[in-house]
Amino acid sequence: MEYTYLVITLAILLSSITTGFITFRMIGMRLAVHFGFLMLAFIATIAAIATGLTTTVLAAAVLQVLATITAYTQIWPTLKYSIQTSPGYAPHLALMTMLPVLALAAVLM
Repeated sequence: MEYTYLVITLAILLSSITTGFITFRMIGMRLAVHFGFLMLAFIATIAAIATGLTTTVLAAAVLQVLATITAYTQIWPTLKYSIQTSPGYAPHLALMTMLPVLALAAVLM
């Protein structure tokens, strides 16, 4: 199994946790669900790298996609009504947008 995509994803998840914490501080508790999925995706990705089991890789990929979906659905109301603060959320959303692509690559490779 190819681990390159999982290691890159792990680095992106760790960076996302940092930018997500800053975003979390800006928006508040409305991002609790997203932050939970982000942490679960991080733990599942570590488990996928450690075990190499196909089911663990698939679970990590699903959680990574769900983390991306929750990022957009929970940040969207803030962006919709407060466009002035949107540059503060851009780094986190950029990192989140990479996750589904890498999740698909990890599953297909």
